[in-house]
This record gives sequence, C-alpha cells and structure tokens, in this order.
Amino acid sequence: MRIIFRRRENGEHVSLSFPVVVAGVLLLLAVLGGVTAVVANKPRGPSMSVPGSQKNYARLPQMSFAVGGDRQVVDIKALIELDPGVDPTVALPYLDRISDRLSDRIRQIDPAQLSGAEGAKLVKSTIAQVLDREMKTVKVRDVLLDRFVIH
Repeated sequence: MRIIFRRRENGEHVSLSFPVVVAGVLLLLAVLGGVTAVVANKPRGPSMSVPGSQKNYARLPQMSFAVGGDRQVVDIKALIELDPGVDPTVALPYLDRISDRLSDRIRQIDPAQLSGAEGAKLVKSTIAQVLDREMKTVKVRDVLLDRFVIH
C-alpha cells in the first residue's frame, strides 16, 4: 500500500508509507508498555499470594545491658521469626531465661565489636544461639533487630 502525499516538481510521487509504518510501530510499543505497567502494578489479591508466605513473629521485650565495665549501655528490642504453625506466645514462658542468658552473653562482648553492621550481625547471632539453647522445641527461622542502640 502506498500513500501518496504529493508530487515533486519532476513528477515523482512522495510516499509516506515508511513514516506511517514507523509511527504505527512506535504507537504499538507505547500501548504495550502502558498495558504492561498497568498489569504489573495491579494489587494482588489473597488468591494470588504464595502459600506459606505469611510471616509469624514473636516479640521479645526491650532489654538493656551494661557492657564494657558498665561504661556503655546496649538497648535491644528484637523480633523472632517462627514457623507459620507456631503460636507467637510460645516464647512467653522462656522470657526470663532468655533475658538472663542474653545478658550474660552480651556482657562478654567487647563494646568495640558492637559497632556497625558487624555488631548487629554479632548480636543477632548471639540472640539466635540463646534462643536455640533455651527454646529447643521451637524452630526459630530468623532474628530481626527492631532496636539496637549503644549509649
């Protein structure tokens, strides 16, 4: 198909078929991009969620520990991720023992080791070790630090 726009002075026809095809392709790409953006941003309903993706957290109380010969205080507030079928209140009977053991373990850490991301990792692993020892029957998936302040 040839769309003739005008004739040149020498009698040739000037065709618009190439620019029209290019404009059509660009328009098609723009429409496909818009449709893709709308579909990608559509909120997913509960029927589309992945089974087992629900997180189950138990909250540990805020704890304060003196470190470095009582020169500094560490405030820690943590969440523990449990298996989805476990009741989050399972940690309640163990809180006193967890707090006591964690206090002993944190006091053994040098305050210089607690700074930065490596300090947070060290505290998380220490909490995980204490939880594994005190709550042997409960599988702890992860430890999340809600608050970790050294002052």
